[in-house]
Amino acid sequence: MVEGMRGRFFRVLHIPQGFGMMNDMEALYAAQTVLIIEDSPVQSKIIRNQIMALSQFDTLAAYTLEEARALLTTHKERIFVAVIDLNLPDAPNGEGVDLCLDFGVPTVVLTATFNEDIRRRFIERNVADFFFKGTIQDMDPMVRSLERLFKNQFVKALVVEDSRMSRAHLRHLLEVQRFQVLEAADGLEAVDRLAENPDIGLIITDYNMPNMDGFELVKTVRARYKVDRIAIVGVSAAGSGSLTAQFLKNGANDFLTKPFEVEEFYWRVNQTVSVLEVMKDLRTCQDTLPEG
Repeated sequence: MVEGMRGRFFRVLHIPQGFGMMNDMEALYAAQTVLIIEDSPVQSKIIRNQIMALSQFDTLAAYTLEEARALLTTHKERIFVAVIDLNLPDAPNGEGVDLCLDFGVPTVVLTATFNEDIRRRFIERNVADFFFKGTIQDMDPMVRSLERLFKNQFVKALVVEDSRMSRAHLRHLLEVQRFQVLEAADGLEAVDRLAENPDIGLIITDYNMPNMDGFELVKTVRARYKVDRIAIVGVSAAGSGSLTAQFLKNGANDFLTKPFEVEEFYWRVNQTVSVLEVMKDLRTCQDTLPEG
């Protein structure tokens, strides 16, 4: 049994302009359906009602792995994310996550239990986010995460890192969060990428690089783009109090020391982008106010 796609009219999630994003009309035609895979009809209804109450998203509900497979096959173009119960009767070991990723659909997991082994499984399976099952109020952060994942697909991010392996890792983490990702091997190459792609909204940069290091890159970018135009997050294994301070003083929005926890990277990057969107909305409102 499946439910959803009732043909309800929904509002368009506002997309700030000039931030490496599509406009509102393009967002309207993007996939805006959440696939809920949950064997409990009561829990599924709670999740569905909360998503539809707090967001513009439509929903589809499946109660088994095979029902989920059928919906992914027939409605793939409408589904942008799946909210999954980790343990289904016909998928007790999280096979629902693997199914959705096979279809290229990001996953957010709901779980009644959590330990370090489960956390490691989430990371290994490239889960975008995970939350405890609980009350209706506990669903609010999950809905905000779904909205962030939806918006991220319109954000163009630039990874600046001279190590190919580290660059690939950062790219992978950003792609799990649905960002569009470009790469540069040093600061000079990053400046060229930015000139070619002026709609870049997020830069993740290492510090120690040839030709132009992270400090110089941040200063170069900030000479052209204000802090409410492009978000910059510094990342370096050479982390120290002074290094962090110098990045922030030169105009970075945030800084992470490697090695970092994957969840910390996700939340810090998403929070940085969300704050930038608020700043842009405030500036837009200010620009529209009558003078005098």
